Amino acid sequence: MINALIRKVFTIIFIIISLSCEEEKSTTAEETNYSDITFIKDFSSYTNCGFKLDVKQTSDFGYILAGCKNDSAMLIKIDPFGEIIWEKTYDLLDYWGDKTVIQTSDSGYLFATWTGLLKTDSNGEKEWIKKGIEGNQNKYPYYEDVIEHSNGFYYAVGGPVTPSGSGSSNVGQAVIVKVNSSGSVLKTKFHGGQCEDDLFRSVIESNDNKLIMVGEKGHGNQSFPCSFDFRYYKDIYIVKTNLNGAALWQKTHGNEYLEKGTDIVAKESGGYIIAGEKCDHGYNISSCDNRAKIILLEIDEDGNSNQETVLNNLYFFEAGSPISISNTSNGGYVFVSKPKNNGYTWFYKWGQNENSIDIKLENAGYGGESIEMSNDGGFIIGTSGSTIIKTDQELNF
Repeated sequence: MINALIRKVFTIIFIIISLSCEEEKSTTAEETNYSDITFIKDFSSYTNCGFKLDVKQTSDFGYILAGCKNDSAMLIKIDPFGEIIWEKTYDLLDYWGDKTVIQTSDSGYLFATWTGLLKTDSNGEKEWIKKGIEGNQNKYPYYEDVIEHSNGFYYAVGGPVTPSGSGSSNVGQAVIVKVNSSGSVLKTKFHGGQCEDDLFRSVIESNDNKLIMVGEKGHGNQSFPCSFDFRYYKDIYIVKTNLNGAALWQKTHGNEYLEKGTDIVAKESGGYIIAGEKCDHGYNISSCDNRAKIILLEIDEDGNSNQETVLNNLYFFEAGSPISISNTSNGGYVFVSKPKNNGYTWFYKWGQNENSIDIKLENAGYGGESIEMSNDGGFIIGTSGSTIIKTDQELNF
């Protein structure tokens, strides 16, 4: 009887150990599968307006997509494999233009577009909508980017917006808006000159926990302080502010023709890299179709230019060519855009510890709109063709 009891005890111990091992193997396999996932997914059947998608990774290893449907703001939640979990539209006008989405610290989502802001919970249920600007729902902010700062507040940037009391309907300035988690606007600040098309394209938390924005500022045409062809006479516009949007310094970079800042990331060694576009048109603005280039501008913590790299073959859009930049896991950088020739979507990766990549693909949407490094060191990419791409570290998918 004692021997039988001992055998039963050992049998039970063996079963427990076996189950524990199986559970560990299952968990390890699950994590490995997540890190190995790549895909390309077409969501054009869900987005019937605009056809631009922004995408960010979420805390559950899935992704959140921002787009529009039936002239309304739309969010799509997908799992790590790109399969749809839910899709919802909201009472926020949206049928064109740029849009962006982030996951907030409460696991909800914040959507920014040209008409305003939308906050949802983790299941996509609306919590609040903030339309317009300065208490005027009929004045559009034209938001281009939004972040949640480490201080817990949201900061949305965009433009051009005509400030109240400016005295001129032709003044269009860049705008930054500070919002709390309940949707109350705490501060609205305007930056720029006296022309009609100044705007911010991107905002990040600076290395010293302030705010730094990049965009474009009009500088006029020869003797004219503001040009009729205002989209062709601009400088890269860089502004650092305090946490209420007041300027600490502002810098411009450019010549007498066209340069625009589109996106910005921090460098590990300090300072920042700005991605943008450049066209030295020589006062022949129609030549930008053939002269547009990507500019990669390195600046220090005070906004001074350190190094500039120019790349040919950018597809030119008068309103602004889409260019998005991200850090890599090896301390390098990667951007996506749309080339003029040899493909529809442009992937470019560089850095001291990186395998340099310069590829232009025809099977990857119709121009890169956004790129973000994913938890596994790969990248999640949104395109202007309603296509989402998940790649590995070497941009394979």
